[in-house]
Amino acid sequence: MIALVKVSLKLLLRNKGFLFFLLMTPILSTVVLSIKMDYSSYSNEYENRTVLELKDPTEKAVYKGDTFACIIKVYDASQSELSEYVLDQMAKTGMFSVCRADVSHLSEEKVDEIAKKDAFDDRAGMLLYLKEDFDRAVLDGRYEQALRLYDVSDDERVELFVKELTDVFAKIEQVQSFAGDDISMILKTLTEIQDQLPEKKRVNFSGKESAQLTQTQINHYTQIGYAFSILTLGFLFCGVCVAHSVIEEQNNKVFTRVMLTKRTAGDYFASKFVIALIVSVLQTLVLGMCLMFVPGMDVGMSMGSFLLIIFLLGLIFSTLSLLLGVVIGDVMSSNYAVFAIWSISALLAGLYFPLEDTTKTLQKISYLMPQKWFMDISELLIIGDKSAYPMVLCVTVAYLIVILSVGGVGLKMKRYE
Repeated sequence: MIALVKVSLKLLLRNKGFLFFLLMTPILSTVVLSIKMDYSSYSNEYENRTVLELKDPTEKAVYKGDTFACIIKVYDASQSELSEYVLDQMAKTGMFSVCRADVSHLSEEKVDEIAKKDAFDDRAGMLLYLKEDFDRAVLDGRYEQALRLYDVSDDERVELFVKELTDVFAKIEQVQSFAGDDISMILKTLTEIQDQLPEKKRVNFSGKESAQLTQTQINHYTQIGYAFSILTLGFLFCGVCVAHSVIEEQNNKVFTRVMLTKRTAGDYFASKFVIALIVSVLQTLVLGMCLMFVPGMDVGMSMGSFLLIIFLLGLIFSTLSLLLGVVIGDVMSSNYAVFAIWSISALLAGLYFPLEDTTKTLQKISYLMPQKWFMDISELLIIGDKSAYPMVLCVTVAYLIVILSVGGVGLKMKRYE
């Protein structure tokens, strides 16, 4: 079998397509991992949200706000400290993305005209108009004269917004009962009360009650997802290159000549599996060497752990593409199939965007994808959970058993045909 491995490896290293994916995907992954960016769409630190300022009332709030929250577009004619406090409290709830435009220079009729247009052109959950005499009306308890709500969507979070807004006004009214009508004193008292409240602590139960990922850890987690996407493409097409050699050997009767020796079909395909293993090792080594040339490279975990999960993920996909190509038996068809598997699996695994806000069905389907498991394992490694190591071994063995079993059945059916 060693002779079969040597011959196959020599032929593979002469394949320009194989060398391209072997070298280019690790290089592209290194570039992605070296980029320093903040991926706010994955962040769970909602308490740090602030009011977002729009350049003018006609600017679209959907382009400025966080689409994962209910966008509230505010036309603020008051521009006072009290309106600033109210909007800031609504933004800090975490459920709403508050975008404010200054309309102090516009009449109510003009604001109504802009609101009617935004109801169709802007995708905000609600439009809110704070009138010019907002402060006086709130202190007098005339809330209907203080503001105007435009319900422009059927988002159920709009009802929560109204409830939260009512609670804020109730707090102001309580403080006003002993602090008087001095707005500065009211806001100072409210701030002091807020400071005395217990600090929130976010807990991630999937990580053994460890602290929720920080923004830096979220950046590492997101970049690892993008790197997985690029690397799996390389692993799949490198595995297809191995499958192409098997197809050519079958077409050129090389496989038949091998069977005339003392070698069995099991030995022949075992040698191809060893080649897939070597391919995973080579691509992992190339990635490791590329990462060494980047000063200060940090992937959120030890470099050895990162390369280990890359190797095991590559072993799964190299084996999958090898058996898939052999079972299909056609070079072009296997290329199409592998590309389809890569694009769909990366999408469903959540490598490009989080799946927390998708349907439960889609979230369950995502766990059929190997990348999803390896992303969860990466999260455990980022937070320092050592249970990730037995988990990654179990996941790898499970996928290899399924792939080899299904592939073996497919090969037998193909031989019978």
